[in-house]
Amino acid sequence: MKIVTYNVNGLRQRVAQHGSLRRLLASLDADIICFQETKLSRQDLSADLIMAEGYEAFVSCNRASCRGRTGYSGVATFCRVTSAFSSQEVALPLAAEEGFTGLLERLRNREITRDFLLETAEKLEDLEDITNEDLLKADSEGRCIITDHGYFVIFNIYGPRAEHDDDERVRFKLIFYKILQKRWEFLLAEGKRVFVVGDLNIAPATIDRCDAEPGFENNMFRKWLRSLLRDYGGSFFDIFRSKHPGREGAYTCFSPRIGAEEFNYGSRIDHILMAGPCLHQDHDLEGHNILNCHVKDCDIMAQFKRGNSDNTPKWKGGRTTKLEGSDHVPVYVVLSGLPLLPVHNTPPLAVRYIPEVRGWQQTIVSFLVKGQTSKHQLTSNTSSVKNTATENCSECPISTQDCRITSKHEVVPGASRFSLAQELPNTNYKRRIDPSIDDDLNLILSNSETTRVMVESEKEATLSPCKLTVNKRARKTASSQLTIKSFFQQPKNTGTSLPPSDSRKEGNESPGKIEPNRHQSNPEDIESSSCSMRKDNSNGSTVQDQENGDQCCSLKTEKDNYASREWQRIQDKMKMSLPLCKRHGEPCVPRSVKKGPNIGRLFYVCARAQGPASNPEANCGYFQWASLKSKEKRR
Repeated sequence: MKIVTYNVNGLRQRVAQHGSLRRLLASLDADIICFQETKLSRQDLSADLIMAEGYEAFVSCNRASCRGRTGYSGVATFCRVTSAFSSQEVALPLAAEEGFTGLLERLRNREITRDFLLETAEKLEDLEDITNEDLLKADSEGRCIITDHGYFVIFNIYGPRAEHDDDERVRFKLIFYKILQKRWEFLLAEGKRVFVVGDLNIAPATIDRCDAEPGFENNMFRKWLRSLLRDYGGSFFDIFRSKHPGREGAYTCFSPRIGAEEFNYGSRIDHILMAGPCLHQDHDLEGHNILNCHVKDCDIMAQFKRGNSDNTPKWKGGRTTKLEGSDHVPVYVVLSGLPLLPVHNTPPLAVRYIPEVRGWQQTIVSFLVKGQTSKHQLTSNTSSVKNTATENCSECPISTQDCRITSKHEVVPGASRFSLAQELPNTNYKRRIDPSIDDDLNLILSNSETTRVMVESEKEATLSPCKLTVNKRARKTASSQLTIKSFFQQPKNTGTSLPPSDSRKEGNESPGKIEPNRHQSNPEDIESSSCSMRKDNSNGSTVQDQENGDQCCSLKTEKDNYASREWQRIQDKMKMSLPLCKRHGEPCVPRSVKKGPNIGRLFYVCARAQGPASNPEANCGYFQWASLKSKEKRR
């Protein structure tokens, strides 16, 4: 079995890069694929992005806005299976869970109570001043999806990033990992095997960072991660470092802002950690552990590194051609000796059961409410869309019984679960929920801003109709499409003059270029002409038409040449005014301060890509402030 972790830096972009989700998954060639930073909100979920033939998917999206951002973070786990039902494959999980505190699951089922929150807080006695809102925040950003594969449990993690001077995010990151650690310890105490995969945003040691500064390993998060590892008295194996203990320059993340790929100037923050006993009966014997008995191979998939081609342009303060691919590189592990599981089916959390992807099942109630259209149902016109989408999306077939819901929205076996906010407005039936749960929930979470944002985000997402759309066939009429050549032909005199706004667009078209009247001129009667060809007299063209066309071409050419000369003059002037870096003697690139007391002030730096200080071809680190006059001009 092969497991891959990959920070895709936008799943939509990676799918577009490979042509389809199926091709992206096939390029990784793994049984379990864990993506981080999908950058998909609940509203963005669609079949073409998260469903592929032969794979079962499990996703977690951001539910709370952070500083105005909603479409960030997010994780997704894809499991390659031959059958989604009655399967014995280890890749198909027995169970799945979104988040790791347990609050999302209970919030979805409206089972959250004071006792549960107090019990969870008591398990985190080493964290001071932890609040209910802190627990909800830990799961609100879509940073974890858990899948139980029988022999092991996988935590697909996208760790938060926190600058040292951002106290709020530092505290969030601390709480995030402390709660996770408690969950891992609980599972290990039950005899489970735990795999932690993903972008943890932590490089554990100096060897895992290019040109690490003095005191690099004293960071509290690096100390925490090392404390989990076997070499430091913990329970987890860092599989890559265990297999390659002395390999240097093994990095998985490269900053695109400094051209770090060019000189392999990166860090290793994407990890695969594992803990627990091996599957052998004599696992207590010396030398028997999950690493030695079941890990066949582990490495970095360097072929996914951006800019591997020899034709990649060099970094000169930026690239004119944007490199395709993520700024991260995948990491894989190959396991062996895993027997089959008992027969089981796809867990209810799978993407195939998400209504936003597959569409809502219409209920009888929606047809009986006069003057109201249920937001859960698709319109009558959308029923054909749903059928068409089902035919086109043969990647993961599903019967209508798999999403069957009763008229009172009581989930039946095989149906997707409803969230806290999924209620039909203005309908004449009551929810079958204990009112005491509502009272407890409101009392516990009445002051929780995170809960409010999560509920509103969930409601907006779940009440949105299916994302599948159907492209209407364009009606072909005489005025639907004009050829480029037709724009060089003056319209025939029809006795009606064109408005000035239609005949010439100021600032966009050169003199002499006139748009034909689309409503009065038949395209079959418009003869094509060009600036470089004299029309035949049999087509009804006059010498004046040719002269106008020649004048049009000459004016356009002259205008383009003038613009090119002016742009070249500006570039030459800029080069003359830019300072030269000391090591390479090349023009620097201008930058500006983004925050702090010097915000807006210009400075100059070496234009080459960042790299090791020992490499003379890399950035020399030259820095020079611009004059204060430049700052005043920018203001």
